[in-house]
Amino acid sequence: DGLSPLPGADAKIRKKLASRKGSAAYWTVHMVANESFNSAEESLCYFHWRNAQYPGYIDLMPVHGQDGKVVLDYGCGPGNDVVGFSVYSDVKKLYAVDVSSTALEVAKKRLELHNKTADFFLINEKENKIPLPSKSVDYIHTSGVLHHCANLGNVLAELYRILKDNGQIAVMVYNYCSIWLHLYVAYVLKIYYGRFKDSSLLDAFRRSTDGEDCPVSRCYKPDEFLSIAQQHGFKGRFKGAAISMTEMKCLGARFDAISDRRLSVEHRDFLSELSFSEKGIPVYQGEVAGIDACYLLEK
Repeated sequence: DGLSPLPGADAKIRKKLASRKGSAAYWTVHMVANESFNSAEESLCYFHWRNAQYPGYIDLMPVHGQDGKVVLDYGCGPGNDVVGFSVYSDVKKLYAVDVSSTALEVAKKRLELHNKTADFFLINEKENKIPLPSKSVDYIHTSGVLHHCANLGNVLAELYRILKDNGQIAVMVYNYCSIWLHLYVAYVLKIYYGRFKDSSLLDAFRRSTDGEDCPVSRCYKPDEFLSIAQQHGFKGRFKGAAISMTEMKCLGARFDAISDRRLSVEHRDFLSELSFSEKGIPVYQGEVAGIDACYLLEK
C-alpha cells in the first residue's frame, strides 16, 4: 500500500504518514474493531459484545427487519454490521462498500465464517461513486462513517441516487451534544490532562475519536445534520443517541469539571443541566447525551 516502511516501524508513524495520503490510506492502517475469529460463534459473540459497549445503539441502528430487501452497508469496515444483517435479516441482496481494500478483505473473510454472501465494492474516497444502478437499494446502513467524509455533500448525493423512492437510510454520526465533547474532550483531555492545548475544541474532538491523525472527524447537532440531509433531498428525523463506555467511565469527573473555572460556560451549562435515567444514563434536554447520534432519513 506504499505505507509500510522498515519492519518494526512504530504504528504511530505509519498512521501519521497514512493520514497525509487521505482517508482511504488512514483507514487501511487504522482499522477499527478489527479482530480475528475462528468460528461463526466467536464472530457473533463479538458482535453482541461490541454493541454492548454503546448502550442503546443496536435499538437505534438495528440489523433486523430488512427481510426481502436490497441492503447496502456504506463504509462497512471489517464487517461487524454486514455480519449482523446477514444473520438477523433475510435480505434479498446485501452490498457492502468501503474506501479500504484491507477492510473489505477482512469483512469478506468474516462473512465466510457464517456461510453468508455479499457483494463488496471498493470505492474512491474523492469520487464516492457506488457501482450500482440508480434507485436500486431499499435500505442503506451507514454507521460511524459520514462524519469522516471529506465531502459529505457528494456522499449524500450518491446515496440519494442509488436509493429507491421511499427507501430509507439509517445513519450514525458523532453527536455534538455529548459527554464526549463537553466533558471528555473539553475537560478531561484539554484541561485535566493538558492535551491538545493549542487545538480548537472541534480539532481536539477530531483528534480524540479515531486516532490523533484521523484526517476528518466531525460532530453535529441534530438540527444541523438534518438540515444538511434536507439540502440533498432527504426528509428525516433524529431517533436518539447511544452513549459509549468511555463517556460513562468519565462521568465521575463531572463535578470537578463544573467547579473548574477554566471550563467555558457552554460546557459547564451542559454538564449542569444533565439528568439521569433509571439505568444511570446521562440525558440532556430529553435525549441521551452520548456520542452516537442516530437518524433515519427517507427519500
